[in-house]
Amino acid sequence: MLRSTVKKISFYTILIALPFVILLFAELVLRISGFGQSYPLFIDVQKQELSAYLQPNPKVINRYFTDEQIAPKVSPDTVYFKKYKAPSTFRIFVQGGSTAAGFPYGRWGSLQGMLTQRFKRLYPDKNIEIINTAMAAVNSYTLLDFVDEIIEQKPDLVLIYAGHNEYLGIMGVGSSFASKGGRIATLLHLKFKNWRLYQLMQKLYFVVSSTESNQRQKQIQNNKSLMSQVAKEKEIHLDSDLFHQGIDQFKGNMGLILQKYQAAGVQVLLGNLVSNESGQVPFSSIGKVDWRSYKASITRDNVTQESIAQEISRLKELLVIEKNAETYFKLALNLQKANEVQQAKDAFVLAKDFDLLRFRAPSEFNVVIANLAKKYGALLVDVQTRFSEKSPQNIINNDLILEHLHPTVDGYFLLAESYADIINEKKLLAVSAQPYVSSKARYDVPISIVDQFYGEFIIRNLMNDYPFIVANESNNKKIALPVMPLYEKQALIERIEKKSWINIQKKLLVKYQQNNNIEEAAKIAGLISVAMVVNHKASYISGQLYQQLNDWQLASYYHHRAVLLQPKKVSYLLALAQDYFLMKNYERSLIFLERANEATLKWSPQKQKILNYIKNAKAGLTATTRNHEKS
Repeated sequence: MLRSTVKKISFYTILIALPFVILLFAELVLRISGFGQSYPLFIDVQKQELSAYLQPNPKVINRYFTDEQIAPKVSPDTVYFKKYKAPSTFRIFVQGGSTAAGFPYGRWGSLQGMLTQRFKRLYPDKNIEIINTAMAAVNSYTLLDFVDEIIEQKPDLVLIYAGHNEYLGIMGVGSSFASKGGRIATLLHLKFKNWRLYQLMQKLYFVVSSTESNQRQKQIQNNKSLMSQVAKEKEIHLDSDLFHQGIDQFKGNMGLILQKYQAAGVQVLLGNLVSNESGQVPFSSIGKVDWRSYKASITRDNVTQESIAQEISRLKELLVIEKNAETYFKLALNLQKANEVQQAKDAFVLAKDFDLLRFRAPSEFNVVIANLAKKYGALLVDVQTRFSEKSPQNIINNDLILEHLHPTVDGYFLLAESYADIINEKKLLAVSAQPYVSSKARYDVPISIVDQFYGEFIIRNLMNDYPFIVANESNNKKIALPVMPLYEKQALIERIEKKSWINIQKKLLVKYQQNNNIEEAAKIAGLISVAMVVNHKASYISGQLYQQLNDWQLASYYHHRAVLLQPKKVSYLLALAQDYFLMKNYERSLIFLERANEATLKWSPQKQKILNYIKNAKAGLTATTRNHEKS
């Protein structure tokens, strides 16, 4: 009896397990045969001198597409970080969409670029790595998909700024690149996408599925604008099923993201969202309303307050009958003209919320973000309030936002400052920040003249296409380049032509030095140094240029980078010692002078000079100690 029972259990166990064994065997065969692809978030840097470094995978977007040809041409910015995190390193990851990525200025306008520059002064002695995984057109699904791989890299802090792509971003509920089957199906897709059997089934489905659908995807890819590519559901009404699906998608995915980080003990800074309120008309009204004429009609000198009041009354009556974006925007313009500032702001926000083409997150998302931060212990970064406070009448316009949601240089500075202030206030780096005023930080922003003009060119080009003008009526008018020195204009043209960024910067560096523009030369040299992480010469040159500006703090930062790469090079050690001496940090100056002395041969002509420097540094240290004792 017992033997019979055991046989039955064994039989059914084998029967149940057999399909799984077959599937696992098939998976193994597919992997051994080389079928399918994996696109890890982080890959080894394919340069011998950078073999100890990783970088975000430039092809990571392909993991979401069966056919790579229909994947949009987006990728995280190139940044290198050590494979093995040193105990002294503080590692920060950035997640989000195109704004977190710094579009249109790229890496240097992003949270990564802005904060890296700021931390050089705030935390000069702290080894801080900031790695940006943000890229255009992605939303909370991609952020969620990256979390486990980010946690593997031992982050100390994660910064998130995301939400505007939730409807029309990749896998968004209204996107051309949406997965079929809703949120559960999309989450399962993310779970199984690396399985070769799953990839095989996708390939088979892709081959036998509607040719018309595949052709549409490839036509989408050929469109000029990424915004054109992603917009499928062109009208998503406020409070519609699709609208609420977007909110549920964002709330659910962000909740899972924060839950994972909380379980791993990683602190998250979660920013709320900002977009242009008065400077961007509702997208769904473009082609329906002649906004240029309408704005002119209420700003003419002969327009009376009485006529404005009548127009306000008329518009309010229309809104009783039907609420829509264009009427709210008209109302906001008239309220602003009547100096009813708070009412105008409220109407501008409602115009955005009722905009049927959802390239901007509705205001409800900020409520969701605040609730999620509170529930999962994330620190809320109030970007919205910061931008409002710095805007005329507290209404966000083109002073801080280029078009609908991407910040200007000033806007990106404010975005980074919002995060930096929380980091400093909460002492998240476990050390106190050095004094550093906001005006100086603004002067330090790492966006060069050419990179700023390049970004503005990209935006003007973007706004010559859908959805800023009526679909299929793209304006092919040539965009005029700004008036600027010939060598800068040539550099701008090369940037537009997608030539090597490093080579462009090197040529600019030479030209700025020849023209005695040391401020811009130092900025360019610093960018090259940060980009070329193992190039000690670039770091040394940066330090020398900042010395010419008497900016000993940044000079010491770059000289220190050079010394870390070449710890026995006497010229580097002496330069760094000089920086500390001129900052009256005699103790640190002595450390590097002693190292320079040890690395210098006895009969070297430099030997006596170094001994004199040591004598002076010791005298300075003694005098400082006496002054402290007296006080």
